[in-house]
Amino acid sequence: MVAPVTVIVPSRDRYRDLRRTLLALAECDTTLLHEVIVVDDGSWPRITDAARVPGLPVRVLRNPVSLGAMRSRMLAAEQARSPILGFLDDDALPRADWLTTIVRELTPERGGITGRVLPFDSGLVSQARQARYDQRYRGLRPGARVAFFAGGNSAIWCDAFLAAGGMSVTGPGGDNSIVDNLAQLDLAVHFVPSLVVVHRHSKGFGRAVRDAFGAGRCSRPLPLPELLREAARPAPGVRPAVRATNRFLHLVHLTGRCLPRPGK
Repeated sequence: MVAPVTVIVPSRDRYRDLRRTLLALAECDTTLLHEVIVVDDGSWPRITDAARVPGLPVRVLRNPVSLGAMRSRMLAAEQARSPILGFLDDDALPRADWLTTIVRELTPERGGITGRVLPFDSGLVSQARQARYDQRYRGLRPGARVAFFAGGNSAIWCDAFLAAGGMSVTGPGGDNSIVDNLAQLDLAVHFVPSLVVVHRHSKGFGRAVRDAFGAGRCSRPLPLPELLREAARPAPGVRPAVRATNRFLHLVHLTGRCLPRPGK
């Protein structure tokens, strides 16, 4: 009998992060694990030893050039042979009950599940990002339908993922596009707070700015009244420096959303 979960981890040039992720996954109940598909997204040198973890069934696929995390996940899903896909980032560490929680909580009436992301770094950018996560989770009840899908901490039925066309937006924040795609099949993503990973939030302020702008370019343009409301929305965070960082990144995101699209 095939174990129920294939875990997909796209990775590019993060050898230490990837190995740490796989070692944490090996601490889960691996009897539930069919295989881990690591997608080497054009790393140089190639991912080899970092993906070798005793007792963990790892298969490495390689993109000769970088295609990005979303397309890498889709390519891996097309090769999966188990009923459930689990998604991890290569800098996220799953809790020891991660696979158990997936198998328990991904019930037939749920299209997908997504959980909580917590930090294991503590810099300003990390605190700002965690404040946004905390704002997202505030008021959510276990099992609630949600409009987000954390590509670094989530699971979905493989057949539903493929039938929905996967993640149709390939840039930053594109993992959320699966929510609308699943809705076309009358399925939803549900919030499971016990599905937990810890994540390296900060890759530097420059990367945070690029991601905020890129996510804006991948999102639908906003009409002026909605744009003004979004610009006035309070920034999350308790510390003033965290709020100021989130305010700046949000304005960068909105700039990406309001600039003309190519060919428009």
